Amino acid sequence: MATPKGKTRLPTVSFWQLLHRANLARWSQWAWSKTDTELAEEHGVCRERVRQIRLEIGARKAAHPHQSRKARAALQWAKDHLEQLKGLTWRDAVREYGHPTEYNSPLHKFLKPYVRNGRFIQKHRWDLMNFALPNRELERIWRLPPKMALPYRRRNQIPQSRWYSRQGRRNQESGGQGGLQAYYRAVKAEERKAAGYFAALRQRKP
Repeated sequence: MATPKGKTRLPTVSFWQLLHRANLARWSQWAWSKTDTELAEEHGVCRERVRQIRLEIGARKAAHPHQSRKARAALQWAKDHLEQLKGLTWRDAVREYGHPTEYNSPLHKFLKPYVRNGRFIQKHRWDLMNFALPNRELERIWRLPPKMALPYRRRNQIPQSRWYSRQGRRNQESGGQGGLQAYYRAVKAEERKAAGYFAALRQRKP
């Protein structure tokens, strides 16, 4: 049938074209940072179909295409509980998670900036110790192996203690009896600090 003069005939759009446009709009809303496996489970299609759709609409590749489901679950847990995990040691963070996980795992890499000192395991709380005290006192109070404090002090260029011990005798700084009293006060304060730390540590253990 001829088109009347002066009128433009609109192109005919088939049902399948309309359906395809609707699908494209729907597919563009998918979370393409997820893996093909995750998207297939989420939307009820096979993984190959997800791969085809990703290519068809030009979606970006998954952020971690080869990451296991277990690793992704651990990362999601860490993101959901990040505020509670900040400041813990790595060992305590793993205990909170409740499942063993390896060093240099995706979970460890994510939490490294947030756990204390970014260390995998922090066995001794050097950051809490008062290095004005003699090495022997620190080893006794913080339950360190013998002769461990001195190498740590030297390795980290920490100044010598304000007080020192020699052959079991405690020596105070210049100042007579007042200096000795200051020494004892510092020891007692360190003992209270360590006792509080070890008590909190015992409470965290299952």
